[in-house]
Amino acid sequence: MPDNSNKFSESNSNDMHVKIPAWINMAYFKKLLKRELSDFRKILNLSIIPATPPGESEGDCPTSASTSTSLLMRIIIDIEMKDGFTQQKSYIMKTMVANAEGIGFINTLNIFPKEKQMYELIIPQLEQLYQQRGRSVLFAPKCHLAENVNGRISLVLEDLRPKKFGNINRLKGFNQKQMHRVLQKLAEFHAASAVWHQLNGPYPDDFQRIYLPANYQRSMSYQVRVQSYKKAMASWGFSNPEQYASRIPTAEQFVQSAARCFNCEPQEFKVLNHGDLWSGNILLNTTLACDIKDLRFVDFQRCRWGSPAQDLWELIICSAHHSLRIKQFDYFIRIYHTHLVQCLKLLNYSKPLPLLKELHMSMIKHGFWGYYTTFTHLVFILLPVDKEINLPKLMLPGEEGDRVRAKAYTNPLYVRASLSILPFLHRRGLLEF
Repeated sequence: MPDNSNKFSESNSNDMHVKIPAWINMAYFKKLLKRELSDFRKILNLSIIPATPPGESEGDCPTSASTSTSLLMRIIIDIEMKDGFTQQKSYIMKTMVANAEGIGFINTLNIFPKEKQMYELIIPQLEQLYQQRGRSVLFAPKCHLAENVNGRISLVLEDLRPKKFGNINRLKGFNQKQMHRVLQKLAEFHAASAVWHQLNGPYPDDFQRIYLPANYQRSMSYQVRVQSYKKAMASWGFSNPEQYASRIPTAEQFVQSAARCFNCEPQEFKVLNHGDLWSGNILLNTTLACDIKDLRFVDFQRCRWGSPAQDLWELIICSAHHSLRIKQFDYFIRIYHTHLVQCLKLLNYSKPLPLLKELHMSMIKHGFWGYYTTFTHLVFILLPVDKEINLPKLMLPGEEGDRVRAKAYTNPLYVRASLSILPFLHRRGLLEF
């Protein structure tokens, strides 16, 4: 067979809008297939396509630190077996983009080494804790290969699309039954992470590091966003918009509030947070009635040891259906807590079990996550596909930045959400910075 190891469909490369690295070729995947399939003979064809539709990306949010520094691809391989039969294999591949803008800063966060540790080591161990108790609980796609070649980290993961997994419409959010199931899965993940800590000691330093918003006090980016936010807020329909505009934190208050969220008391119940838990990072296998049969989490670059309040605030604010987000907020916390305690007992957690009232107190103590995720992530999550709007443009001073911010902050879906979220946060005293 001719050597086509570096040949790909021209349309595939163009569709990606990025240059496919030359090392991602038939020879690379031949080694993987030989290791996994004893009767593998040869690769007949290899195709590389975007892992998700244009304008979207699996687990991608324009506020994500890795958005412009990761390449996410679906690898489809036609193979011939030793008996002459053919079959098709597909994988999801995630790798670092060489020389991407901002890669130096991203490397200081160690998000890629952290994700490699999660897929390769920690997640299988969390799943094994349940297997030892006679339960099958899976948290993520299977990792077929995780490697670090001269600082370039790459992951080859199970492609769950053939198994009918996919994302919900992020603009609509999870319904009541879906939220119930996602909260249970989150409780399973958190419980296992707490027991892992109990058995193995502290997580590596990367999982305990504090990441504060960069340069908020030294640049104009935060100030211009706040100015546009207040201007947009005046048009939302609040009877007294100044009541909320006056409570938007200054840059110093914003950073200090974030720092307090990272400082957990020693006796406080802690878990390994996913750290970026919204619908785009949750893959569902659903019935025709939209009930969840199974689900997996993806994108483990922001995992961090701390209060479960971080994941709970982000999940509820960013991904619950707008009619449920506030109305069912306390009910969602109870669902999570009930299952969390059940899982901790199953896994023989030896420390005192967290009380429901303690969890509510933690949600208040770390309530800045509620405001933070509303002001940042939710803006993009509720924005219909718009290639014009991204985080750098949102932070840009001047007329172009003002125009982009006005468009984002007056998006009807975001306005509807904010009209219920901000009064809710205010009633709980969480806008007192």
